[in-house]
Amino acid sequence: MAKPWVCIDCGARQADKGACAACGKGDTLDTRDEKVRELMYDVDLRLRQKAETRARMIGVAIGMGTIGACMVLVPGYWKLRGRLYPGLPGLIDQWFFMAVIGFFASKLLERVLLMQRFPYLNEQQQIVD
Repeated sequence: MAKPWVCIDCGARQADKGACAACGKGDTLDTRDEKVRELMYDVDLRLRQKAETRARMIGVAIGMGTIGACMVLVPGYWKLRGRLYPGLPGLIDQWFFMAVIGFFASKLLERVLLMQRFPYLNEQQQIVD
């Protein structure tokens, strides 16, 4: 293994033990140790969950904002709603549209926001085992 030492703070690998050459924040850890690889998985999991949460919040805001803007800014929106399909009581159809738009927006944002700090971890797992 050419670069077995990894920095948990930035994810950079290096050949020698010591301070991280990329960020200089702390000491590097040996990736040949199983507990270090578990720590790397945990860090990636927390980053992924944070990105998913952020994407969900932004997706909900986009969905609500889109439908709200249509209700207020698009002339004839309410007449069009009655002609294309019968509106459901309690504006349930509008809530449904908000949810659909928010879901797709959040899934697109997850792809953009999701970054792994240790993208080489799966490759390394195969090499070590």
